Amino acid sequence: MAMTSFCSRWQQYRAAILLAALGLLPGCSVYDVKPWLAPDAALLIRQNGRDNHLSVVAGSRPITVLNGVRINPKQFPVTPSNSLAVETPVNPASATPASPAANLEQAQKKLIRYLMVVEKQPEHIEKIIADAEQLARQFPDDELMQSLLQRLSRHSDWQPVNSIINHAGIDFASVNGWQPESPFIRTRRALLPPVADNEHVIFADQRLVLLWTNPATVSLHVDARLDDVPFLPESPTTLLYQVDDLPVQAIKLLDKADWQRLTLTIPAGGHALRFYQQKPVGNQYVKLRFDDPLSNLAVAQERPYFISTADAPLQFYSQGPSVLRIDALDGGKVSYRYQEVPEGWHTISLPPPMGKPRSLLRVSQRVVDLQPEPPSNRVIPRMPNPVPKPGLALDMHPPAEKVALGDVFKLGKQEDGTLSPGVDFVRRNNKQESGAMLNEEQFAQYRLNYRYFDEPRDAYWNTQGLFRLREYGGPTLGLNGSLYYNPDWLPFNVRSTAKVFAQAPHDDWEALGQWDLAIAQAYDLHPKTRLIPSLAFFGRVISLHNNPLDSRSTDFNLRAQEIDQDVYTPYKAQHSAGLTPALALEHRPWLDTIWSSKSAVQSYEDLDFTDPDHYRTELHWQQLLGSVVLDASYRSAFYQANPIDRPNSSTRSYAELEVNWQHWTSHQNRFEVSAQYSYDVQRYAHLATLSLTLHFGEGRGLRDFAPNELDFRDIRQRQFTNGKNNFMHDAYPPTQ
Repeated sequence: MAMTSFCSRWQQYRAAILLAALGLLPGCSVYDVKPWLAPDAALLIRQNGRDNHLSVVAGSRPITVLNGVRINPKQFPVTPSNSLAVETPVNPASATPASPAANLEQAQKKLIRYLMVVEKQPEHIEKIIADAEQLARQFPDDELMQSLLQRLSRHSDWQPVNSIINHAGIDFASVNGWQPESPFIRTRRALLPPVADNEHVIFADQRLVLLWTNPATVSLHVDARLDDVPFLPESPTTLLYQVDDLPVQAIKLLDKADWQRLTLTIPAGGHALRFYQQKPVGNQYVKLRFDDPLSNLAVAQERPYFISTADAPLQFYSQGPSVLRIDALDGGKVSYRYQEVPEGWHTISLPPPMGKPRSLLRVSQRVVDLQPEPPSNRVIPRMPNPVPKPGLALDMHPPAEKVALGDVFKLGKQEDGTLSPGVDFVRRNNKQESGAMLNEEQFAQYRLNYRYFDEPRDAYWNTQGLFRLREYGGPTLGLNGSLYYNPDWLPFNVRSTAKVFAQAPHDDWEALGQWDLAIAQAYDLHPKTRLIPSLAFFGRVISLHNNPLDSRSTDFNLRAQEIDQDVYTPYKAQHSAGLTPALALEHRPWLDTIWSSKSAVQSYEDLDFTDPDHYRTELHWQQLLGSVVLDASYRSAFYQANPIDRPNSSTRSYAELEVNWQHWTSHQNRFEVSAQYSYDVQRYAHLATLSLTLHFGEGRGLRDFAPNELDFRDIRQRQFTNGKNNFMHDAYPPTQ
């Protein structure tokens, strides 16, 4: 009981002791002593001759020196607590948070439910506010969450913790100009005009208290000005000031007005001067400057911080559920963090961070306010534009008893895949092949593709039938089928292709059948860069394999010109199988740009790629410009000499440029035009291909196209216009 009585008396006298000690000092400084004084005495100014300097630097020493007066923080006795506090130290870094919301919608509904409970029964705010604030911090960019938290926070307030158990002392940090600590005030400060170092700001219900001790009568000049957010309606304010116990004086401040000067005569002795607003409103601030006839007194501020060391960390009691705001001063910069306190009484310990001998801390706790003051915000009236009254229109049609539904994408059509007819005009030679140089061939190719995405099996099917009208040798028929398979249980994707080409250049049919199988997997090296290793195998059967054309014969070029190069070339006849390991690197520096490179080796029929048939590399630069993709590439292949079919090594190189334009039409149909130009470096040949394709979407968009078929798929998907798919109309019975 004796200890409790002493504690209560100390709470009453400690502010008076500190004020008395400071009042004996001459000097001019500002002290934020809210943690030790009454709430209405938020700031303290005291005069100190003509020097106007701060002799204390934050973090200087545990024993704080104020202009020659030594104050030992350890002389302030620690108030022992006789509450039922549980000695269970809580580490702020490992405290168990409340269960987070699974998604934004769930968090919004939970916060709305909290607000409904608190507005009906405010006494429940104590159990709710901590969890509500944690939910809002999960989604800091959501406007609804932050608005709900702000409305809920009206029933609470931040107050400095006062149940201090242990600390290593108190230090004062000097601050020039207006440097608010609250995160919300920092945000609002960015909307205001700049604040000079010799200006002090008061806002809301804050009071500025000036304690003045002077040996003779002086005249104090005070300049006052109102600052406001530019886009809010003007709202004049009344600034009140009072010297000691004399009657309160008032001065009216207007928006966009110049500084107004007050001249106050302060008699000799100790005096107190107070400044505050009569009816403050939100986002409105009053600037003050202090001056006397002989010197300009710049306003500086000193804030007290608790010193926390490893041997004497800052410790205090806290009752949860609640939220702590911990402000830390380090290198002249203030950072803040939040800490949830579980339900019940706890001992909170805040040691300095690892590797630092000490830290400067200020701790505030959110407390319940069951009778919050109504917000003093300004309401901006909005006058809606008048709309003319609609003219009288009589519907002469009788109402229909039934309605009919028209559906653009009828049931059964959307599940049928994507059909793509197209035509190609081609001029080519035996590209990427060594050996005898074949004449260039020209043909028009008509093709029809059917694509289908088998979603349950993660398989993309693509079947193509084609017909070629050639310049020489008669038409060619072809059938291609491909499968792209990428299930979750496989660590790589699989691509398989089978194709058959047939032609009757003379009296007999000639044909080629080929099967390709490739496995690949992409690995992200960076969000913009990925590495794609792959391994491919091919095997082919050619009808002319057993009776190949003799390249040394006089009619070789003539006979080879009549045969489609997809049916027969000497290189294909000599290489019926092969294994191709490859490594590709793809970099996407911007969403509309892709840089890629690929290196590969191809084996002989023995599938030994350590002694390959040839090496090949290619470089690509793909650029998306609206609906057009430009693809500039360079390909090169080096073929090694071998005693069987290639006595000398050779190189084949191509420089290529492709332009691809795609346009979405109605009902998600897509029209595609592709033009490709190739220059054969070794043979000085100019090659080209022009392709026209129409993809019938049937509402499926790009769903049936495998991932390796389209570049910039994400942007292409966003470019199509999703038109109106269905409509209703009145159904009238047929007229008789």
